[in-house]
Amino acid sequence: MKLSDLRPRFRFTFFQRQFLSHLLLSMLILVLLAAGFTYYMKQQTFNNETEELTSVSKGIVRLFAKEGEDPTSALQAYRNLLAERRTSFILLDQAGEIAYRDPKMPGALRTKAFLDELRSHMSNTKENESFIVERGAEEPWVVVYRQTKLKPQKNELHLFIFSPLHGIQETMDTLNQALIYMIVVIFVLAVAVSWLFSRSMSASILSLRRTTRQIAAGDYAARSTVHRSDELGELAGDFNSMAQQLELALHKLQQFETRRRHFIMDVTHELRTPLTSIRGIIEGLKNDLVHSPEERANYYGIIEKETFRLIRLINGLLDMEKIESGLITLNKKRTPLKELFEIVHESLEVLIEEKRLHILIECEPDLQVYADYDRLMQILINLVKNSIQFTAYGTIRLTGSETETHTVIVIADTGRGMSQEELALIWERFYKADPSRSKSNSETGLGLSIVKQLVEAHAGTIEADSTPGIGTSFTIALPKTDQAASKDDEAG
Repeated sequence: MKLSDLRPRFRFTFFQRQFLSHLLLSMLILVLLAAGFTYYMKQQTFNNETEELTSVSKGIVRLFAKEGEDPTSALQAYRNLLAERRTSFILLDQAGEIAYRDPKMPGALRTKAFLDELRSHMSNTKENESFIVERGAEEPWVVVYRQTKLKPQKNELHLFIFSPLHGIQETMDTLNQALIYMIVVIFVLAVAVSWLFSRSMSASILSLRRTTRQIAAGDYAARSTVHRSDELGELAGDFNSMAQQLELALHKLQQFETRRRHFIMDVTHELRTPLTSIRGIIEGLKNDLVHSPEERANYYGIIEKETFRLIRLINGLLDMEKIESGLITLNKKRTPLKELFEIVHESLEVLIEEKRLHILIECEPDLQVYADYDRLMQILINLVKNSIQFTAYGTIRLTGSETETHTVIVIADTGRGMSQEELALIWERFYKADPSRSKSNSETGLGLSIVKQLVEAHAGTIEADSTPGIGTSFTIALPKTDQAASKDDEAG
C-alpha cells in the first residue's frame, strides 16, 4: 500500500466548487461596488461641503466690500448662521499676518500650528479650492481659500473659510452603517441564489452520472431526464442519443446471436441428415447386409446423391459468406437478356421435360441487362429451379422489360403458390416451403437467400408475389448503370 493511499482525501464536489465560485464572485462584485459607492459618496459629500463653504465665502466677501474696515456689526447676523453650522473664517494679509478674524472662532484654531498650515496654502492654492487641515486642531477641518479686498484698502487679502470635518464623518458613518446592512442582506441573497444555481447544476450532473452507471451495469434502456437549454442540456441530449445507439447495437447483437445459433442448428441438421444416411449405407455394405448387385448399385447412387447434396450445401454456405463479407467481385457488363433466358432454358431442359412443363420467354432481342454474367445466371437458375420444384403442371414464364432506370425481370409460374406467412419467410436461410419435397430433391434451402443477397449486391431489388393454388412470381429490378459511379459523376 502506498503512503498516499493512507492520507485522507478531501472530496471537493462539483456543487461545492460551483457554490464557492459563485459566492466569491458575488462577494467580490459586492465589495468593489461598496468601496466605489463609499468613495463616491465621500467625494460627493466633500464637494457639497466645499460648495457650501464657497457660497459662505462669497457672502463674506460681499459684506467686507460694503462695510469696509470694521465689518463686525454687519457680520453679526450672518455670524449666528455660521455658528449654527460650526463655520468660521479668517483673513490674512500678504505677510501672513491676521487682518481680520471671526470673533467666535474656536480657541483650538488660534494656535500657531493651525495658522502656519493656512499660510502654507497662500501661494499654491487656487481660488475657491478646498483642502483639509489636521495639524494644530483637535479634529480635521475643511478649508476653502479665496482672495478678497477690504473696501478702503487695495492690498489683496487671503480669506480662509473652514468647517469641521466632523459633519462629513457623521454622514459617512451613517452611510457606512446602512451599507453594512445592505451588504448583509445581499450576502444572504447571494448565498441563497448561489446555492440554488449550484444545486440545479449538480442535480443535472448527478442525473447524468446515475444514467451512466445504469448503462455501465447493462441497462441500455436508461435515459437521462435532464432538460435544459444550455450546454449541459445538449450534453444530456447527446448522451441519450448515444444510449439509444448502444441499445440498438445491443439489439442487433442479440439478433445476430440468435441468428447465429439458429444458423448453427440448421447447418448441423442439414449436415447430419445426409451424413447419417451415408453412414448407415456404408455400415450395411461393410457388414455384407446388401447382397444383390442391384441393391448395391442403388445404395451407391444414394451415397453419390447425398455427397452432391453436401457439396451443394457447402458451396451455398461459402457463397453466402462471401456475399455477406463483401468478398465477391462483380464484373458487370451488358448482356442480351433473351440470350440468358435461352441458356437457362437449355440448362434446365431435362428437369422441365421430366415434369412436362412449358417455358415461355417474352423478351425483346435487343434488351440488355447490366450485371455480372455468372452471378445473374446463378440468380435465374435458382429461381427457375424453384419454380420447377413447386409446379406440378403448367407454364413457367420468363419476361424481360425495362423502365427509364432499371431492367425488370419477372419469373412467374403456375405452381401451388404460397400463403402470406410462407411468403414472409422465403428469404430466410434453410427455409423450405415443403420440407418433404425438398428432401427428395436434395434441396438445401439456401437458394432464395443467396438470390436475394446477389440481387442486393447488384444494387437491385427483388420482390415475390404469390397466391395459393394459382402460382408465384418473382420480380427483379436491376439498375441500367452502376449507381455508385453515377453518383460520383453527378457530384463531380
